[in-house]
Amino acid sequence: MGHVTLALMNIEEVIERFRWELRNLQWDGENLEQSAAVTRRITSIRNACDITCFAVNNENAEELIREEIIRAQALKVALEWKVFSFDFSGFVPRLKSAGFSVGEREAMVVYDLNAGLHPFEEPGRDSVHRVTGVEMLGDFQSAYTAAFSQDCSATVAQLAEALQAGRSGHDAYLAYVDGVPASVGRLYTHPKSAFAGLYGGGTSPSYRGRGLYRAIVAARARDALKAGARYLLVDAMPTSLPILLRLGFVRVAESWPCTLDFSPK
Repeated sequence: MGHVTLALMNIEEVIERFRWELRNLQWDGENLEQSAAVTRRITSIRNACDITCFAVNNENAEELIREEIIRAQALKVALEWKVFSFDFSGFVPRLKSAGFSVGEREAMVVYDLNAGLHPFEEPGRDSVHRVTGVEMLGDFQSAYTAAFSQDCSATVAQLAEALQAGRSGHDAYLAYVDGVPASVGRLYTHPKSAFAGLYGGGTSPSYRGRGLYRAIVAARARDALKAGARYLLVDAMPTSLPILLRLGFVRVAESWPCTLDFSPK
């Protein structure tokens, strides 16, 4: 399937569109701020500021980093600077030297929905549900914690707010095995975005090897197509990357999450 997707997809055009959206598209629940060199996305519910860079070079990198650290300290927010392989190549070491924690490299992979949904259409033995009410978020949190051994309180708060406000665009999914919440995933869509983001996909260790991750991908792919997205987008970790490549996703770039947290503890 990968060859079919490659034939449909112009990777340079995909990256150009992705960069334009990073620069210009505002999502629910965030404030978008643009400067000549960076775009900031400030999310009050997460008390966070996400930054992407657009005009960083050898001459201005140090000054930009200093300015953003000062702003984040003043706002008392967690700062995440997402760096891509198509950005200024020397930027990750600069951020590390400034005190940022550099996360594990992620593969940015994309699937062209014009290739069809047949790679995902394998019937599963387990039931996948979209989270439609706050009463399901306890199951989501339980499965997420089991899958990642991480707290997801901020994500659950975002999902709860969206559900209570009746907003779509950030949706959660659950797969059950014999009534037990076993696998999770989230889907981001936007009416003006070409991309549907597949994030937070994982399965509790006790239930791996059953095709649950693939089933969660399939459910989100169907809903992404209904929402009008052209591409599925995943920041893939080594655990999920082989599955996604087998399904026909194409690796288009690499990224590194670099974080510095000034939020109140």
